[in-house]
Amino acid sequence: MIVAETAEGYQFVTQPDHAALAGQFADHWGTRGGRSGTVEFDRPDPFAPLALAAYAHDTGWRDYDRHPRLGDDGDPIDFREMPPGPWIALYDDGVDAVVEADAYAGLLVSMHGAGLRKRRYGLSPGWPETPEEFREFVAREERRQARLLDRLRSDDHRSAVSDADRELLDSLHDSAGVPDGYDGRLWADYRRLQAWDELSLAFCITEDPPGYDEIEGVPTTGPRDDATLSITPVGADEYRVDPYPFDESPLAVSVPLRRVDGDAFADEDSLVRAYYAAGRETRSIALVAGEQG
Repeated sequence: MIVAETAEGYQFVTQPDHAALAGQFADHWGTRGGRSGTVEFDRPDPFAPLALAAYAHDTGWRDYDRHPRLGDDGDPIDFREMPPGPWIALYDDGVDAVVEADAYAGLLVSMHGAGLRKRRYGLSPGWPETPEEFREFVAREERRQARLLDRLRSDDHRSAVSDADRELLDSLHDSAGVPDGYDGRLWADYRRLQAWDELSLAFCITEDPPGYDEIEGVPTTGPRDDATLSITPVGADEYRVDPYPFDESPLAVSVPLRRVDGDAFADEDSLVRAYYAAGRETRSIALVAGEQG
């Protein structure tokens, strides 16, 4: 559950609903030949595994997020405050579900989960090193990633990944970064998933978006090229993204949320009742290109 404080209490967005917003961004990703005067953004090809990864990267949270929980301080627990045990179990189940549907999407979601506890494989160097309680989870997921890549390198799926992607995984697992001369597809696709996740969070982690005004390391063209996206409010529920990575402007997307007054609950049972009594609202968002788009 994504919990944001408001003037009256709390805003709640479930992780699967946040992932569905990331999926909406994925659906429209790619400038398809470029917009005059701006950076070009490739659309993933094949696209379906990327869309699945975006929409389902938090599918393991579905049951857990039906029940908002209180911490020891009496405040609702945000996803960033969860204890290791349930967090790991949710990601185990979620990655299992995506792998069952598609091996490449599962590989990306496994990298997403493990990367959250390993500085996003170098994209977030300022994050702390892997906490001890998450080390076995990361090691287990990295073993899974190696198995999935082997499956994808089989004759039936040979076009999905390359020898360069094997070298990439080995290097990321060793915390050595992206190998010199890397020319595979996996690194750009992982970073696309990170970009869609962060873009979605920018509109979910606060009552007054954007929660992030910049998204770094966003793939453009080629296996290693990237850009930094800026997000700027320009009107009611309207935001300029520069450079603009989508296939239409404005792009209309939405995410459901619930708001609960702080005085509407005294314990976890009453929080659950107040949460469902509040009903769902819809946050509508319009993203627009800059003047040159």
